Amino acid sequence: MNQKNIRYVYDMLLTFLSPLNVTLEEKAKRILSGLIVIITCPVLLIYSIYNLFASHFLLAGVLFLSGIFVLAMILLGRKKADTTPFFRVGLAGIGLLFLYLLGMSEVQTSRMFWAFIFPLEAMYLLGRKEGLLYSTLYFFMVMILVSTLNLVLPSGTHEIRFKIEYLLSLFMITLISYSLEVVRSQLQEETKKRQAGLEAANRKRSQEIEKRKMMEQAAKNALLELKETQSQLIQSAKLASIGELASGVAHELNQPLMVIRANVQLVMRTVKKGLAVSGDQLQLLTRAESNTKRMMNIINHLRIFSRDAKEEFVPVDINKTIEDCLLMVGEQLKLHSIDLELELMEDLPGISGNAIQVEQVVLNLITNARDAIESLGTGEERTGVIKVVTGLFERETKWVEIRVMDTGKGISENELDRVFEPFFTTKEVGQGTGLGLSISYGIIKDHQGTIDVAETGVDGTTFRVRLPVSKYGKDTV
Repeated sequence: MNQKNIRYVYDMLLTFLSPLNVTLEEKAKRILSGLIVIITCPVLLIYSIYNLFASHFLLAGVLFLSGIFVLAMILLGRKKADTTPFFRVGLAGIGLLFLYLLGMSEVQTSRMFWAFIFPLEAMYLLGRKEGLLYSTLYFFMVMILVSTLNLVLPSGTHEIRFKIEYLLSLFMITLISYSLEVVRSQLQEETKKRQAGLEAANRKRSQEIEKRKMMEQAAKNALLELKETQSQLIQSAKLASIGELASGVAHELNQPLMVIRANVQLVMRTVKKGLAVSGDQLQLLTRAESNTKRMMNIINHLRIFSRDAKEEFVPVDINKTIEDCLLMVGEQLKLHSIDLELELMEDLPGISGNAIQVEQVVLNLITNARDAIESLGTGEERTGVIKVVTGLFERETKWVEIRVMDTGKGISENELDRVFEPFFTTKEVGQGTGLGLSISYGIIKDHQGTIDVAETGVDGTTFRVRLPVSKYGKDTV
């Protein structure tokens, strides 16, 4: 029989002896008592047959009935939730069998030693209190029987001394059985306490895990809400920027409209007079067409810039993004007597990001630079300058760098540490929300980049943006 079959038989035996879901201690009692019965019943049957052939009919009958009785107690009690009554009746039957064998010891003295098994069984199956009661009653009955027996002993053996030694041995076994049960009970109590402590710790840990899961879920929900709020703020800031640039954009569109109108009127006069359209007049129509394309580019870019940008990152050309931004802000700077200087590095590597969001950052920086210059005043006596520079910054890897420099009043030391705080602004009430630089900081951080004040003073301020070069290199969209 291989190991798998042995394990299968063992599991079937355990299931048969203890089919209910009970405590470990109760299961151990059921299994131990069942195994004892499985071993004892065949032995009792063999002895019964042996005594039957030896013409000891009474003894053979007692042994056979005892085996059947004990087996019946186990079979009846194995499916009961409380087996204590069956253990009590079974032990009583076993005790009577041992007493009967003891009473027959004048025929065979070795039968007396079966009595030593009873205290061990009683203490384990019934516990130290009830087991001690059973063992005490059993001991007194044994003592009465032993004192009345006429034993056939080997020559030279004193009968009274043998009986005293026998009773002392039974007493010592009873005492040892009680001591073992006391120790076992104490260990069991300690085990239960330890198990209860572990269960309490496990419950507490489970509660902490559940609480942590709830906190993590709450954090995820809060993060989603924060991202949604941030997206809404970015969109609101873009619309606010468009609103601030409305007059400049209107002028940007009005200028080509005037050119188109004037050129078309000249051509229409020629047509009305019935004259042929000259080459110069065709050139006027070409200029009109060019200006309409310029207007279309401005309007299309406004539409793209104002819509809610998707969050996926793609390769981005920084120089093109800056040029697109100037479609909206370039003319407004001229209206405010501010010169714009560009130093855009040729063949600048692309970055991985969102072009509309990066453009919003550049627009915020240029708008702030414009406001800083206007705070000092511009006009015929003073012309402000905003300079936008792009290049590469070497660190552990290549970084694209954008610098926006102005000739404004600069930032004071008290304000320098707070420029990226939400709702912080140095402008008058109603002229700024204080969200431009804060939103720009969040956008650049999402792009794994940095934004800071490179330098500031009475000659102006330089904001610096650094973004990591895209793995796509120059392939941009």
